[in-house]
Amino acid sequence: MTVDLSILFGLGALGCGAGMTWLAARTASLKGQLREAARNAEAFRQSNVQLEQLRSEHAQDRETLERARSEDRQKIEWLDAQQREIEWLRRELDARPKITQKRYKILTLGIKGTGKTSLTLKWANPLVDLGKLQGTKIERYERTVSNVSTKEELTEHIFEIGDWGGEHLVEAQHELVVEEVHGLLLVVDLASKDGRQVDPARVEEQIREFQPQSLRYFFGSKTLTACKAVVLFINKSDVLSGTPAEIELEAHRHYRPLIDGIERLKNHVSTRVLVGSASYGHSTHHLFSHFVERILPKHAYDGQLLQRIKQEVLAPTAISQTARLSAQQVGPHAQK
Repeated sequence: MTVDLSILFGLGALGCGAGMTWLAARTASLKGQLREAARNAEAFRQSNVQLEQLRSEHAQDRETLERARSEDRQKIEWLDAQQREIEWLRRELDARPKITQKRYKILTLGIKGTGKTSLTLKWANPLVDLGKLQGTKIERYERTVSNVSTKEELTEHIFEIGDWGGEHLVEAQHELVVEEVHGLLLVVDLASKDGRQVDPARVEEQIREFQPQSLRYFFGSKTLTACKAVVLFINKSDVLSGTPAEIELEAHRHYRPLIDGIERLKNHVSTRVLVGSASYGHSTHHLFSHFVERILPKHAYDGQLLQRIKQEVLAPTAISQTARLSAQQVGPHAQK
């Protein structure tokens, strides 16, 4: 009996030990599975985080793509609008007449300080400040005189004025030889720059400058063929007193030798003598009208030019009287 209990006790102890061993192994296995499950759960969580980041980046990429597509559509619309505008402009240009230019050259000559530039700019560039003029070798001015249009063509008629400095008369003569000149303006004056009365020595100097022997070089065969008008402008008439007719006679008397020399050309070219003042506007309106009348063909006149000439013909008397009165009150004005 005692032996059976020992056996039973031993068997029980043996079975209990085996169970504990199994239980311990099972516990270890479960712990391993739990750790694996935890790792899998963490990996799954991180995957979810990455997935959300990818979804966010994908949404941003789609938004960027939509913006780019919208900008592309806008650019295409802009390009289409520009192309339509270009095509419209081309149609407008094709419908407009062709623009051409007809130029007429006028040469201005005279010794230094006679007022050539002031006189020229009175009608070539009326907006210029005459008080700031400086002596130069040569200046060229352009003035559109008229615009004549047809269905096929618009012609701009332009006066091109060459203003030669007084000390460069020899070079100006060269231009007369090689260029086609349509008008010639000779400018002389009655007094020096700051003079208040006629300066006989200065007048004599200018008569010598344009003596008949010199005029032969100015009026060669080429000049006489192309030139349509020669004007002698006796400047600074404000140093003389009297009525306009008396002033004109007095100025002619001082420059009679030069006037006689120029009038010998009447059989070859239109000549005219004007007496006036570039500073005060005496007779300057006649100068432009005369060159237009003699140089510009009648078919080149437009409505604006005709209106301007009409105004200059009707308005001069009152202007000249006012200017002459101002000259007598303030004295001669310094001229270039």
